[in-house]
Amino acid sequence: MNRSFPALRGIAILLVVINHTIHMATKYASSVNLLSQNPWIGYGLSLLSGLGIFAVPIFLFLSGCFFAYAASRDDRLRPNYKIVWVNIWHVAFPYLIWTLIFYVEIYFLHQERYSLPGYIKNILAGYPFNFVPLLIFYYLVSPILVRLLKRFGWWVLAIIGLYQILLIMIVHPSAFGIKLPSYFGVFAPPVLSTPLADWAIYFPLGLIVVIQANRLSAMVHKYRWGLVVLTVVLYILAWLSAISLFKAPLARYLCPMTFLLLSTNFKRTAIPMVRQLELVGKRAYGLYLMNLLILDTTLFALVSLSPGALGYYLLLLPILFAEVLLISMGLMGALEREVKPEIYRYVFG
Repeated sequence: MNRSFPALRGIAILLVVINHTIHMATKYASSVNLLSQNPWIGYGLSLLSGLGIFAVPIFLFLSGCFFAYAASRDDRLRPNYKIVWVNIWHVAFPYLIWTLIFYVEIYFLHQERYSLPGYIKNILAGYPFNFVPLLIFYYLVSPILVRLLKRFGWWVLAIIGLYQILLIMIVHPSAFGIKLPSYFGVFAPPVLSTPLADWAIYFPLGLIVVIQANRLSAMVHKYRWGLVVLTVVLYILAWLSAISLFKAPLARYLCPMTFLLLSTNFKRTAIPMVRQLELVGKRAYGLYLMNLLILDTTLFALVSLSPGALGYYLLLLPILFAEVLLISMGLMGALEREVKPEIYRYVFG
């Protein structure tokens, strides 16, 4: 297993917090008509927040890597499903806790409420933590996927990639400007169609990276500078597409792939502040579950008590980012010291 991966998880959750901080601060500033009309500020913020497109792919990729590594000694279904149930339990229980807390928060702050079936539907669909149901689904099928990838290799990954492109055309028809006939809807599964359209390829990519680690690592090392350039170019194309200056619908899906392949050659010792990133990465799931709550309550309080402060939202961005990290990391650290590890895992994963 690549020793840089724990730090890579830390980078991913920081990208999530950056993305959410910029998105929510600009949304609140816009709600009180204090959003800057300078287009260059908007372009700069979108370029920075757009780095969030790497975050969920990294999480799914690393989850696939860790499962493939855990299952590498034995590809029988029964022992591998023991790993699956443990992983699902540690993902699903904190997800349920923090989702319910989020619903209480939006009920009191925003009067956002649903019927009981509506709440159940939202939980199953992953609102607001939209990649968690996909992660659980992949854990459920991962022992079978490992077997298929060991036998058929990249052909399985290619089929998953083509299926994701089909789902993009079904779920996001404007991406390619193609509207498929309605009967193609049979290929879009309930609950999972949107997350599969966005992220289907990345968990299986993590599986095959571990399964074919030696051969793949040598190939990536040989073409590493080409992958660096390709990742940068694809990200710029994805950003230009996001701000409607250029149309490159697949760029946002391909640039995380080239980056993740490149990450297999990362060296732990070459990563700046690696220990701090590893600490953040260790608590990434808890940060993911808490950051929206902290941002929303803080910004709601600002709008209620001093709405003019949102006129300085560019200055507020680093403060909000730091607040999320300090509160989340402080709460998780305190609970980790005070309670049994099992209880900590039930709350934060």
